[in-house]
Amino acid sequence: MENDLTSKISFRENWNNIRNIMRVTWEIDPSHYGIAALVHLINAIHANLSLIITAVILNAIYAGKPASEIIGTALLLILAGFVLRMAASVLWNEVMAPKRENVARTFRLNRSAKYQNMDFSLINSPYVKKLSERIAKDNNWGAGIYNVFWSFDSLVYGVLNLLCSIVIAIPFFKRIFSAAHPWLWPGILLLFVLLAVFIHIRSKWEAAYNEELLMDWSDRVRKRGFNEETEKKMASFTWYWAMQAISGAYHHIKVIHLYDGYELMKHYTVDNEKKQDELVSWAPTLGKLAGRLEMTITGSRSFLTLTGFLVSAAYAIAGAFALGDVLKYAGCMTNVLDGIVGLQMQWKSLSLTARKHASTLEMLNISDEMYKGKLPVEKRRDHRYEIEFRNVSFRYPGNEQYALRHFSMRLRIGERLAIVGMNGSGKTTMIKLLCRLYDPEEGEILLNGVDIKKFSQTEYIRLFSVVFQDFQLLSLPLGQNVAASLEYDRALARECLEKAGLGERLDELPYGLDTYLYQDISDEGVEISGGEAQKIALARALYKDAPFVLLDEPTASLDPLSEYEVYSGFDAMVGAKTAIYISHRLSSCQFCDDIAVFHEGRLIQRGSHEELLRDEQGKYYELWNAQAQYYT
Repeated sequence: MENDLTSKISFRENWNNIRNIMRVTWEIDPSHYGIAALVHLINAIHANLSLIITAVILNAIYAGKPASEIIGTALLLILAGFVLRMAASVLWNEVMAPKRENVARTFRLNRSAKYQNMDFSLINSPYVKKLSERIAKDNNWGAGIYNVFWSFDSLVYGVLNLLCSIVIAIPFFKRIFSAAHPWLWPGILLLFVLLAVFIHIRSKWEAAYNEELLMDWSDRVRKRGFNEETEKKMASFTWYWAMQAISGAYHHIKVIHLYDGYELMKHYTVDNEKKQDELVSWAPTLGKLAGRLEMTITGSRSFLTLTGFLVSAAYAIAGAFALGDVLKYAGCMTNVLDGIVGLQMQWKSLSLTARKHASTLEMLNISDEMYKGKLPVEKRRDHRYEIEFRNVSFRYPGNEQYALRHFSMRLRIGERLAIVGMNGSGKTTMIKLLCRLYDPEEGEILLNGVDIKKFSQTEYIRLFSVVFQDFQLLSLPLGQNVAASLEYDRALARECLEKAGLGERLDELPYGLDTYLYQDISDEGVEISGGEAQKIALARALYKDAPFVLLDEPTASLDPLSEYEVYSGFDAMVGAKTAIYISHRLSSCQFCDDIAVFHEGRLIQRGSHEELLRDEQGKYYELWNAQAQYYT
């Protein structure tokens, strides 16, 4: 079920959400909630101690006791309050705060680690994509896991404060319920009726306030009767896009500068902002709801305080209590009644914050689908590994069309294989299956005659160095980018960069291998060109020193001649390793003795460039002649 704020949710579901999020955070640090409860108990005792101090002093003065006795008693109670306050402060700041920060940090890290370590097939599935969208929406408010802590604090303190007030007020309640005043029971009944009215009104406005405050943009638009098309248009016109263009997305800025697009941007941002306010205005509504909520809160508290004082004063006048007890019992009665009202709000707050984390917990509970395998991969100095695709069929999650269908192919040891074909012919899919980012639906992939699923996945993927078309470099030091590791062989990293053609640029960098790429983390980071980024990606593939090297169109943005030079130059670097080059440009792969032609998820031709061109009815001949005008 989607985490829709506007939907009704049962007490049982709320309880399950609260239990689940508290269980996860409790497992990180079992003592966390216990220490928090102890601190809140001390604070509740301290809060009620002030009522006792006031009552003791007034009663002593009213009874005419000596000043020394009054002062001594007052100092003793004040000292006790000071000790309680200091104990709570030390526990909170020296013990509780570090624990809470550790729990929050670990929770965030666990969430990130889960996403990073999840099977790639799951990450790319419609279910996880949809769930990720829910998580993004659910985390787009408040302070994340800290909201759970704060709501827990409020609820636990409210309960403990209520219990302390009840314990102190026991004599007061005994006297009330033992009295036979004719107005007592109707008065109590009226009090609870009025209290129920306040709770109902407060709950109604609080629910409306939270719904409006936390409602997603899409829900807000739909609530006001706009269709999906209007929603998409309005969402695309939000101020976010203006901020993106203004605050660092400099590829946008270039277009605005060069084409004088300021009026265009103004139309879709500033001017449209006014239209949005008219169509889906929520700030005035939110303000009204907040005012009404505050009015009911203030009114209920004032009513309860007045009620407590009137009842206590009536019994004091009747001689039931000493003068100082009027303030003590009035304060306790106020705390009790206000606590009953407050617990309902605190429970709702905790329920809501736990509910906002249900999607994250759902992500954390996803089990991997791929069998990780246990067999160790044989370590061979001669890199004599043979891989065979045997009748493999595969569809991407949520797709009905096969990316590969009844696909069979053998990779020969030490060969240079070029894989060519039109976009969507299954070239990249084959590489993803080879690297076990996905498992085939049908058929099997064998390594030296053994199904690759049986091998330890961690060991198996070490056989491959891959550079995809959408390769990514990190905003980290250059050396760590090459090694994909915190610790690395600096000499080897430099050697790989030099082989990849980045030696001169490396010598110009201010801190060499320690120079940060880009300026997201370090202001001294360097901006690199697209060609330099490609060379770093190639150096990364060399550094891994894997038996199989795979280039999946990482140079697709280059012209055919430049791509050919990069591929043929890289081929000289990999030595005796098995290398697979993927491109939809046939000219880039002429240097390979073996070329495989893919079409509509099948291997339809294989041979050398000359052999394939001799087949004038073949796909390779058709593609070659269709592209020849660009490179002959």
